[in-house]
Amino acid sequence: MNFNTRLKSHLDEIIGFRRHLHMYPELSEQESETCDYIASILRRYDIPFRRMHTAEGIIAQLGKGGNKCVGLRADIDALPVTEETGLSYASKKAGIMHACGHDVHTAILLGVAILLKEQEESLPGTIKFFFQPAEETVGGAKAMIEEGCLENPRVTEVIALHVDPAADTGNVSVKYGPMNAASNEFTIEVEGRSCHGAHPEQGVDAIVIAAQLVTALQTVSSRSFAPTTPVIVTVGQIHGGTKNNIICGKVALQGTVRALDSGVMDRIVQLVEEISVGTARSMGGNAAVLWDENPYPPLINDHRVSLVLEQTARRILGDDHVHLRDAASLGADDFAFFTQAVPGVYFDLGVNTPGHPVYPLHSEKMSPDEDAISYGIQIMTSAALTLLEQ
Repeated sequence: MNFNTRLKSHLDEIIGFRRHLHMYPELSEQESETCDYIASILRRYDIPFRRMHTAEGIIAQLGKGGNKCVGLRADIDALPVTEETGLSYASKKAGIMHACGHDVHTAILLGVAILLKEQEESLPGTIKFFFQPAEETVGGAKAMIEEGCLENPRVTEVIALHVDPAADTGNVSVKYGPMNAASNEFTIEVEGRSCHGAHPEQGVDAIVIAAQLVTALQTVSSRSFAPTTPVIVTVGQIHGGTKNNIICGKVALQGTVRALDSGVMDRIVQLVEEISVGTARSMGGNAAVLWDENPYPPLINDHRVSLVLEQTARRILGDDHVHLRDAASLGADDFAFFTQAVPGVYFDLGVNTPGHPVYPLHSEKMSPDEDAISYGIQIMTSAALTLLEQ
């Protein structure tokens, strides 16, 4: 049987995988039942795999050696969202939902693995399958890489996709170069001196310092970089104060910074620290900036691998359904750890049913069109085989 015939023979089963995963979602770093289910399917098809030691992920492998090894990744975690889709296979876990489409990603990768297993003897190299945990929180990609998923044999290229509910099924978008931003999270601890509100001269108001900091940090983007350089500094939380008539002695500000270039990110970190410490001291207080221990690098799509993906998608979908993105997203994705280590491409797969309302990622009503699953399988399989043959 040719590939499309084989795909059609498995498609109902693969859609069933997706529906099971959708009914039984698990949050980041808690994906044990999800891994049990993935493992049961891999065993059914005699696909070799191993579970991660440090997190709830799975690494599978097919092929008989060769000089090339392509890695394919799907993230498997869900979100703390209460589903409101009304689907017959809606989440059975209160307050947890696959609202970012990772159930679709996982089903697509299982489908690719099953189809490639049927032609394993003819594979011109090795293909690895990364069922990756904790994309939504701590960045499970880094843990997977640290466990050696890119070694033995060494992965030469990587591919991943993400569902795009803003694009109709049958469409794909590709971005050459920077795709997603580097990101880091910060906490600024402001220390003043508490006193009675009737005698402010006896204290140092940490809330006033914090207010000044929120304003001053906006100059990182507006005055320290050219308007053509994408930079985000956002303070998303402020916590401080104990009573309405007490001058506050301590305030914590929490936020995020984003950039498309690692050098720009380094400069942003330096400026946030200088502005925070300097502003606090100028007002009689102190400030310390604490950064996330696991910042994300920028996600940079490799030109050669992106070209293979684009040409593959055009062959399968037609030129009118393949779109080249001009602008990168300032959102972050931990697939960036993979593309930092190995040339790769991350692309968007349209999953909106034509004519239906568009519900964005992380929405309680987000419901991908399952017809998109076959397109994802075709594109990932064909692109991986092309890379092996190059």
